[in-house]
Amino acid sequence: MQAIASREYKLMLDAARFAGDEDHLKKAAGALWGELAAIIIPHAISVSGTEDVERKRREVRFFDTADKWLRASDYAFRERVDREADERELTLKFRHPDRFISQDRDMKPADGFESDLKFEEDIKPRFQSLYSFSSNTLVKDDVELGTLEDAAKLYPGLPDSVDEFPESEPLTVVGGLTAYERVVKGTSFKIRNKPEVSAECSLTLWYDSEQGEAPLLAEFSFKYADPDEAYTGKMARRAYGAFVAIVDGLGKWIDAKSPTKTAYVYSTDKR
Repeated sequence: MQAIASREYKLMLDAARFAGDEDHLKKAAGALWGELAAIIIPHAISVSGTEDVERKRREVRFFDTADKWLRASDYAFRERVDREADERELTLKFRHPDRFISQDRDMKPADGFESDLKFEEDIKPRFQSLYSFSSNTLVKDDVELGTLEDAAKLYPGLPDSVDEFPESEPLTVVGGLTAYERVVKGTSFKIRNKPEVSAECSLTLWYDSEQGEAPLLAEFSFKYADPDEAYTGKMARRAYGAFVAIVDGLGKWIDAKSPTKTAYVYSTDKR
């Protein structure tokens, strides 16, 4: 059985609250971290780390066929490009609400490619779980994504995991959308003392251009991890209590009508 290496709790926020220049973003993120710390502290051993740390921006694209075969088969196929680091990462992800169906996949990359395999639990309000089995693979710029057959060359277990595999179907960028992603770190909170386990909070923003100031989407998340799935009842209750408190207490920051990142991408494709 695949161990759940991490559990990530996700909540969509009002993107308009983060619209503005760099100074405004820092102030808005700081205000968010401050409110979150006050909400979380009754449910955690301790709360710390309110100084934001920015990751490099990444370009994000999703690939699928014209009839959305991958999405209909519960897969997502994503490309992330970090221009500064000169890295191109492809991710094939299978999600399902049933853990045993989700883990029943061969996600290993083809020979010659190194991959970071992850089996994770994604949790949305109030407490909806999706189990995610993914393979993150660094590839060179000359790796082509013209058809589903190209995806199968990278992930040879893909055709064997479905009843029919239309290998000749062309792949295109879903909605023609390139999202410019920015991740800002902030609050972390301890949910276990020995061994120490902390949940790290992140603010993820998507823009429609590299220099954009009005985010398309804003997502709050926190995640804790153990490669052996050694999650105790106490630490799970602390994380659950914090999540419920955030959902109930974050108020004006939340956008309950906002789609998730993947849902947003597919909503832009009008074919």
